[in-house]
Amino acid sequence: MDQHPLVIADKSGFIRHWSEGAATTFGYRADQALGQTLDLIVPLEYREAHWKGFRRAMETGAAEVDGQNAQFPVQRADGSAAVFSGAVKLLRSPQNLVIGAMVIFDPTPMA
Repeated sequence: MDQHPLVIADKSGFIRHWSEGAATTFGYRADQALGQTLDLIVPLEYREAHWKGFRRAMETGAAEVDGQNAQFPVQRADGSAAVFSGAVKLLRSPQNLVIGAMVIFDPTPMA
């Protein structure tokens, strides 16, 4: 079984998919994460920049990191923070409208 953390958020930033790998890596069970905003895992000091970029990507349909690996600071359930590498993909409807985003994280934090 692939243990890579996979997180999918809708256009408003609410978590709609939380993989078993995300639960193991970040410490929140799926029932704790689903329906929450991405603030669940975005450390407080990064939230303003995160939401600015997220909203811009949802509105314009473009993100500098779309289809690329990026570094993400993550706040875990136990209060610890770490930086994870992850591949970002904007999600689109059949009409090519942006409907959300997903990140597949490397399960090992960066050194």
